Amino acid sequence: MELKKVDWLLIIQVLSTLLRMYGAALAIPTVVALLLGDISQAISYFFTGIIIFAGTSGVLFLLEDILEFHEVRLKHAIICLALAWILVSLISTIPFLQSGMSFINSFFESFSGWTGTGLSMIPDPSKVPASLNFFRGFIQWVGGFGIIILALLVYAKPTTAKRLFSAEGRSENFLLDFKKIARIVVAIFSFYTFLGIIALTISGVPFFDAIVHTMSTISTGGFSSNSVGIGLYGVWPMLIAIILMIIGSTSFNNHYDILRGNYKKFFKNPEVIFMFFLIFVSAIIIFGEIWFMKAKFFYDAFFYIFSAMSGTGAGTPLAMSTFNSVSIIVLIFLMISGTCYGSTSGAVKLWRILIVGKIIRREIVRNFLPEHAIIPIKIGDQNISDDQALKVTAYTLLYISVLFIGSMIFMLSGYKALHSIFIVASAQGNVGLNILPDAVYYGMNPLLKLLLAFHMLLGRIEIFPFLILLRSVMPGNK
Repeated sequence: MELKKVDWLLIIQVLSTLLRMYGAALAIPTVVALLLGDISQAISYFFTGIIIFAGTSGVLFLLEDILEFHEVRLKHAIICLALAWILVSLISTIPFLQSGMSFINSFFESFSGWTGTGLSMIPDPSKVPASLNFFRGFIQWVGGFGIIILALLVYAKPTTAKRLFSAEGRSENFLLDFKKIARIVVAIFSFYTFLGIIALTISGVPFFDAIVHTMSTISTGGFSSNSVGIGLYGVWPMLIAIILMIIGSTSFNNHYDILRGNYKKFFKNPEVIFMFFLIFVSAIIIFGEIWFMKAKFFYDAFFYIFSAMSGTGAGTPLAMSTFNSVSIIVLIFLMISGTCYGSTSGAVKLWRILIVGKIIRREIVRNFLPEHAIIPIKIGDQNISDDQALKVTAYTLLYISVLFIGSMIFMLSGYKALHSIFIVASAQGNVGLNILPDAVYYGMNPLLKLLLAFHMLLGRIEIFPFLILLRSVMPGNK
């Protein structure tokens, strides 16, 4: 795919629009920092936002006439999407650098935040400025519904909006107007966030911590304002967090149906049915192992099942190292599978798992039928073409292969096999759970931190867009 000068100008134009919205969004952490009395962080957010907004506005003004008759295509949108997540993550390292963190740790923290992963290089977040904890939750919250949605709130070109939607693989199709879809998505997300903050506050969580945990939980991000997680505050906040995880694990299409009273469609959704089936099976396996261990941490285990599958990575006072190997393997599978397509969670997604399962079933059944028998692949009411099935299978195998390669690098660096697979699966699935001892985790080689950040990025933008970006910037590509 050879990119010409006009292609790069189109990419710069769309990127400028996306970054301008991020610059405008920095007004929110600026105001919060001022209210909390953190003047230095407020100044940082303010001037970063002003510089980004003014700079990108100037670029858009210069390119407006030049590109008036040129149309953004899918290849441009895919490259813009990949570059946007990298650039906003790099820019967002500034507040962490200002708080005294090293560049590598700031880079890691920012990538983890924007990708909704939740792995953190801050041992005790309660000791950092409150405004920084808000910023951590805020970037996960915005990353949850996506920077594309943020930009589409004001985007004027319908064709470009459509390309950006396709590039991010979004499934929201309840309206034809993409600007209205973006507004509905943000409205739904904001509504659930408001309810979550109220519920956590009533359950006994301090108001500021309720804000941070709601933003990071509903976005299935997992950042916390303390060193433990939402589980620090007791059983009721954990139950509310589970509900928020389920909300974050469900596509916005389903939320739109629910809020319009169409409950039947939600409960008939194959992904939703499969999600609760996996939760049920996982609970039986893990509870069985706990029972044989003669332990009593069933509620914590139940919480971690939701935390792993939803990709939230929220924690409890119970350390992950408490679990035995069988439970760890179950949690790894849940981190790889993920939840519903079109939700805020990462990983492979249940839709792809269902299709791969149908393919395997078809190949088994084919042996017992006539040679020329046609066996369609159907998920719910939707027929899956062989071309779609092939792409899903290729992506799933590629996802597992990349995860395996990353795990092997950790193993070669001296980490245990199970620990290596777990931490890479957590990063690539944008989960955030950690099984490594603190001394080993925080003392990780900087190159391994960069490797985990790379897996986070692949999990957020998905692998194919990254490969398209890589190919487009390679010299001499055709």
